[in-house]
Amino acid sequence: MLPPAFCAGIMMASLFSSCVSDALPEPVLPESCMDSIPTYEGSIKSIIENSCAYSGCHLDGSAPGVYTSYGGVINVVESGRFKEKVIGLRDDPNLGMPPDFSPEGRPKDLSQFELELIQCWLENSYPEK
Repeated sequence: MLPPAFCAGIMMASLFSSCVSDALPEPVLPESCMDSIPTYEGSIKSIIENSCAYSGCHLDGSAPGVYTSYGGVINVVESGRFKEKVIGLRDDPNLGMPPDFSPEGRPKDLSQFELELIQCWLENSYPEK
């Protein structure tokens, strides 16, 4: 017969080993991305205006970059920092964008649909119009 402490240890190890990661998976490009590629003007601009380009953030220079136009956001997109912050670090409450400390009335996270639109836009060379 095995000692109770040994059995408890085995049970705890099996429970913890089943919890691999709480991170969200990388958004998968929607099927619709194959039919219609989102553009900055058509889809992405409104997401950025609601989530990034407001007073105290990427509107008035409080945060690096002014995201009020395609020209204002394109450098950070081309450098890869936009994808890193919005997609890669989205689970980080402080480094992921939008951050958890966003002001009242502003999103703390993007919806799955918004993430998929942004991913599709980035994967298709971020067209403006």
